[in-house]
Amino acid sequence: MPSETSAEGRARGSTLAWLIPLLVCPTCRGALRFEPDTDDGLDGILVHDAGGCGERYPVIDEIPRLVTGPERARTVARHARWFEANDARRALARAWAIGSAKGPDATVSAFDFEWRHFAVVGTTEHASIFEEYFDLIAPDRFAEGVIVLDAGCGAGRWAFEVARRGPRVVAVDLGGSVEIARRNTRTTGRVAWVQADLRELPLGSGTVDWAYSLGVLHHLDDPGRALRRIAEVVRGSGPVLLYLYYALDGRGPLYRGLFGVANALRRMTSLLPRPVTLGFAALVAVTIYWPFARAAALVERLGALSLALSLPLAYYRRRSLAVMLNDSLDRFGTRIEARFTRSDVADLFDGAGLPRVTLSAGPPFWHAIGQRAL
Repeated sequence: MPSETSAEGRARGSTLAWLIPLLVCPTCRGALRFEPDTDDGLDGILVHDAGGCGERYPVIDEIPRLVTGPERARTVARHARWFEANDARRALARAWAIGSAKGPDATVSAFDFEWRHFAVVGTTEHASIFEEYFDLIAPDRFAEGVIVLDAGCGAGRWAFEVARRGPRVVAVDLGGSVEIARRNTRTTGRVAWVQADLRELPLGSGTVDWAYSLGVLHHLDDPGRALRRIAEVVRGSGPVLLYLYYALDGRGPLYRGLFGVANALRRMTSLLPRPVTLGFAALVAVTIYWPFARAAALVERLGALSLALSLPLAYYRRRSLAVMLNDSLDRFGTRIEARFTRSDVADLFDGAGLPRVTLSAGPPFWHAIGQRAL
């Protein structure tokens, strides 16, 4: 039996060692094998062991780039020096660069911009927010040995929080923000990263114990398709946790009227150059989010919690301006924004084969888990 190369040995010591057995080709769903081509074993090419698909995928900076369509040409353009390093990479670049690279996907580009500007993870405030989002996940789901999918990881804030509690996390994002997530979570030793489209999620069936996707699916043109793929990779009755924008269930006409104005503005501001959108979002955070949130905090301190919670933006009454700035950009910077009622959430889960649905009684609305029937 031939001995392994030093690069292969070092690859075994990285997150790639446990990640690659979970991966499949997004085109044929076949298994992949890693051929490292650097001394550290963290870069190389994923190839098929069997079958006639023939697709190959680069592993750049320890991140498998399992992308299809126009994203391939964009990957070659963004990592031109990497693809020039040897003959195998140059051949892959020629195959992937067929046709011209279209402009960046508007939604992906918007979030890449956002996470470049809000890249901090691991703060005390993030830990507090984590408890709100993950309140439906049982404590034993955070045990060591558990593998969790972060579907739409952004800068890696939730991957960091999950990993520091024990599990391994597969952090997936289609945009360049996956590289920010790598920088933010690499020190945990328990996060692996994949650049891929959730609608073509390149993980095998039943390869993770549970999954979450927070603030992602409502920005996709086909959230049902993405959720079906996420559900397929979760084994057994493992939960899938979602956070979806709510359709203002139970809110009165004044609240809905204010939302209507904000939504009309979003349709315009999401089309502006990113720096202009960021400036507008910052203005809104300072002049609207902050005053409303602090007013709600004052009303709560005066003992009128019910009244405080009825005020617009009351959720932010205990949040920093930094969180308001981030969420304001998220609110006014994305072109696609779906809103879900309680029944919409149940229907979305049911359509993905997850009919056991539990919605949290507390904010943020809606966050919920879906599971397969027992």
